[in-house]
Amino acid sequence: MSRITQDTNVVKEFVTEQFVSFVSGLFAILGAVIVLLWIDWKMTLLLLIAVPLTIFVTYPLGDKMYALSMANQDELAGFGGRLGRILSNIRLVKASQTEQQELEGGKAQIQQLYKFGMKEAKIVTVLTPLMTLIMMVVLIVIFGYGGSQVASGAITSGELVAIMIYLVQIIMPFTQMATFFTDLQKTLGATERIVETLKEKREVQDGKSVPATPLPIHFQNVSFKYNEKYVLKGITFTIAPNKTTAFVSQSGGGKTTMFSLIERFYDVTSGAILYGDENIERFNLTQWRNLFGYVSQNAPLLNGTIRENVMYGTKGASEEEVLAALKAAYAYDFVMQLEKGLDTEVGEGGIKLSGGQKQRIAIARAILRNPRILLLDEATSNLDNESEREVQLALQELMKDRMTIIIAHRLSTIINADQILIFEDGQLTGQGTHEALLKTHPYYQQLWRKGHLDG
Repeated sequence: MSRITQDTNVVKEFVTEQFVSFVSGLFAILGAVIVLLWIDWKMTLLLLIAVPLTIFVTYPLGDKMYALSMANQDELAGFGGRLGRILSNIRLVKASQTEQQELEGGKAQIQQLYKFGMKEAKIVTVLTPLMTLIMMVVLIVIFGYGGSQVASGAITSGELVAIMIYLVQIIMPFTQMATFFTDLQKTLGATERIVETLKEKREVQDGKSVPATPLPIHFQNVSFKYNEKYVLKGITFTIAPNKTTAFVSQSGGGKTTMFSLIERFYDVTSGAILYGDENIERFNLTQWRNLFGYVSQNAPLLNGTIRENVMYGTKGASEEEVLAALKAAYAYDFVMQLEKGLDTEVGEGGIKLSGGQKQRIAIARAILRNPRILLLDEATSNLDNESEREVQLALQELMKDRMTIIIAHRLSTIINADQILIFEDGQLTGQGTHEALLKTHPYYQQLWRKGHLDG
């Protein structure tokens, strides 16, 4: 976030303020130098000794400014991230009584930012008078040399006065140009972080049209690794259309990773995922992701109204369609009981709603989207019994006549699945119905006795 806001702001200020001053100053200097060359080219060349002196002074200071800029922007990013984390979890901070701890951490980061600011101020404070001193020394040298030239009759006193006037006019823009180059180094430090972001691999949007008819998804010897650690190792299975498939594993077993691969948030390390007979990477990305509806156990809601959250991702839905989705999600009654109904603000992350209410709003959003493929990350795992009953009814409505893939946290919620896939250490070790696995798979039997998975 800091790269998008803080770094780009540094570039904007440089372009709109420093660059404009630099261009106007450059024209002023060029104009004055041309006139000086016409009056007396020897004295003008003497003036140009200031150029190497300026470079000698500004180059090392520019390097320091570049390093300071990089460190300062990194620290700003860390501070912004910390502030966002604290504010989004303010209840946890207060309940845990860690306000003082977070305050001390914030003070330390602010102190570091202050130190960077002071170092930058010292460079600017040294640079400006130093450049003025160089120009004044050059001015004195030229005045002395010019006096000798007047005495010898090489130039007139009027020409010397004209030369001195032009030199005085050059001093200010010349000093500003030195400041410009240090600010340029500061901006380059911020720009490098922006360039790093722009160099990130972009998603390929173009591709074939997605077939209009539901087709099976085939995992063919799929492996995937984060950094150098393999999470999935050569797994092969098929997910049938209009059927329910459940993924079962302990925490870190790769269930969420498979969701990410199916939705093309990541590319497989090796192997292939097919939709019908076609690799999913060849489909148009927008069309492909339009196939999916996702309901997670956290039910993320945006800061806005219930209407906006239900319609999020679905363009042009009418109010009748929104209300129908709420009814199908068993959310209509509680929404209509709210003072502002559909226009009720849910707060950041849906903080003004209960867990069950948030889940049903998320399900209504998925129903309105009418996805061909439904992804469920155990949407009832954190609910009380009454809320769970209502959410289960809503999910049953949503799962009708569509491919449904479930991440299971409690085996009791997937006993009716058409297919259960069991993963251990990133490998597929069993697949079948609940009854079949309960008879043949030792690990599944162990999980069934335990009744709940850790993640």
